[in-house]
Amino acid sequence: MPELAEFLSQSLGQIAQWPLALFLRQSAWAYPLVNSLHILSIGLIVGAITTLDLRLLGVFREIPLAMLARPLVRVAQTGVVLTLLSGVLLFSVQPANYLSNSAFQIKLVLMSLAILNALIVHRLPQWQGALDNDRIHPVLVTGALLSLLLWILTILAGRWIAFV
Repeated sequence: MPELAEFLSQSLGQIAQWPLALFLRQSAWAYPLVNSLHILSIGLIVGAITTLDLRLLGVFREIPLAMLARPLVRVAQTGVVLTLLSGVLLFSVQPANYLSNSAFQIKLVLMSLAILNALIVHRLPQWQGALDNDRIHPVLVTGALLSLLLWILTILAGRWIAFV
């Protein structure tokens, strides 16, 4: 076990010495800019997913699911990619501090579960059926409720990082 701890410590030290991590720590504007990108990309995810989840829960029934789903899924996917990229950059500035932060650990777990939930729901035959005939199966309602809960908790955990 001491070998694992030493390996982890060395790896985190190497991440902290990446040129981009050094630049983010030394620049007066780079870190706030990446942090802003992180917040904006979270907005893309949550805005798109909340709208889609609400549609699955019966709101916006006058708009066919297929019309909403295609663009909103792309927006959410873009948000996830940008969030992950900006998150890695933010993490690189203080990797040991983030990794030891319980709120950060919880955020990673919740975010992983939220992404996994979306991947599972979008691969269900009921998802394609809902896109084709606009009938929402109860499993999709469950997935939407779980999605909303996981993303809300992910945001709360993310905000809590600064206070733990």
